[in-house]
Amino acid sequence: MNQIVISALPFQEFSCVLDGQNCVIRLRQVAEYLFCDLMVEGVQIFSGRRCCVGTDINCYPTPLFSGRLFFVDTLGNSDPQYEGLNSRWILVYEEAGNAVTTAGN
Repeated sequence: MNQIVISALPFQEFSCVLDGQNCVIRLRQVAEYLFCDLMVEGVQIFSGRRCCVGTDINCYPTPLFSGRLFFVDTLGNSDPQYEGLNSRWILVYEEAGNAVTTAGN
């Protein structure tokens, strides 16, 4: 798993390379919810997905993007708010095939 460094801003757009994929990620806070858009190699993968802690933001797998994007709450289990991005709420990318398993699986 890799942490993606983000800012504690209500709107941000940035480029990054995730497992060889050229990505543009946009995060925006609307009222009490944080939303995410993802483009890979200039192709829109998803737009306006609500960010929930521990849930894959890309809930519909596609061959155009491999891996998982999700938020982790370092202080509990609340959905992310922009004020705590990169401190309380961490954006994580997990490469395909590297899923964390629990004992006994």
